[in-house]
Amino acid sequence: MPVAVVIPLFNHERYIADALRSLLAQTRPPDRIVVIDDGSSDHSLEAARAVKDARITLLSQENAGAHHTLNRAIAAAGDAEFIGILNSDDLYEPERIEACLRCLEENPNAAVVATRVRMIDGDGSALPETDPRARWLRSVWEARSGSLCAWLGVANFTKTTSNLFGRAAYFKEHPFRAYRYVHDYYFAVAAALEDRLAVADRELLRYRVHGANTIKSGPAEQLPREVLRMNVDLLRGFAPALAESPEVRARLADYFRALSRNYADFRFEPFLHLAARQFATLSDAETESLCESLDAARFPELVAGKSGALREQLAQAAYERALANLGSSRWLALGRLLGAAPRLLSDAPTAEARLAALRKACAASAWFRLGRKLGFIYFDSQSP
Repeated sequence: MPVAVVIPLFNHERYIADALRSLLAQTRPPDRIVVIDDGSSDHSLEAARAVKDARITLLSQENAGAHHTLNRAIAAAGDAEFIGILNSDDLYEPERIEACLRCLEENPNAAVVATRVRMIDGDGSALPETDPRARWLRSVWEARSGSLCAWLGVANFTKTTSNLFGRAAYFKEHPFRAYRYVHDYYFAVAAALEDRLAVADRELLRYRVHGANTIKSGPAEQLPREVLRMNVDLLRGFAPALAESPEVRARLADYFRALSRNYADFRFEPFLHLAARQFATLSDAETESLCESLDAARFPELVAGKSGALREQLAQAAYERALANLGSSRWLALGRLLGAAPRLLSDAPTAEARLAALRKACAASAWFRLGRKLGFIYFDSQSP
């Protein structure tokens, strides 16, 4: 099963050699590495050429953007059965390829796997636990719920295209879209909606944060605007599946419920405006006809009881509030380092069960009870 890793390279002469060496040091090394320099203005290409290995293919092009470079590199991966992505400033942990292949073998329906991420600085040192960016990422992973779609609505836990490893056929059938910031996010959400995303709960990628990260460039409104476009594109792209599949509708509903309450760069009010603008073009007759076209045979949600759904929604909201509260607790962070903190995440299939498990774990934890007694924790494990 040939494995290729593709690297979109842009102005990272300082980092590209280390990125390549992290691939060559894998416990299961890649069979091919495709590097495409996307019109760098520094000496990135020369730095890549300095790493000598017969498996490395170097290509260059005029600047065309990350999504175009990734799609070209994936096409150039030849007969690879599996493809990993590594941005030119990030690093693979030594066991990443081996662990990702094992995860896909254990989850045959999955096409893509993502893992935990360790954030490092420009010099390659891990960000301290107290760094706001490291705390944020830790909180995102602690907010994991039973639904990957709901979890992606909380935040993009995959974080980067470097965290996408999967079956080559799936990458070729789902090319990256022309976004500047969120091509990784769209790809991950789409894979989760199709039930093709798996997660390996290990830190197998080092994501470098530095002054030239793409997410930091551009005017303040540019990222929220692109997130709006991404979610409009999701609705457009999944319209046929939404018409045919209750499972896809349920996953997308999970995603949007969490998204509207949590994801920092999603603005729900402008999204409603965009939807209203489209509906405003319909006449009364067209609107009635559109609604009448929904029959209970294809859309059993029309006649399904909602009391259970309401309880589940309220439990999910309470669970997310509790995770956010507890995830920001320095007392519990210390307890995790000491191995004394309660387990916050649960694999229970419903939000009610996950909330009950969280409350039980907190109530049984001496460390939690001590922190609440000392005033370091303000979450009442018995409250509704």
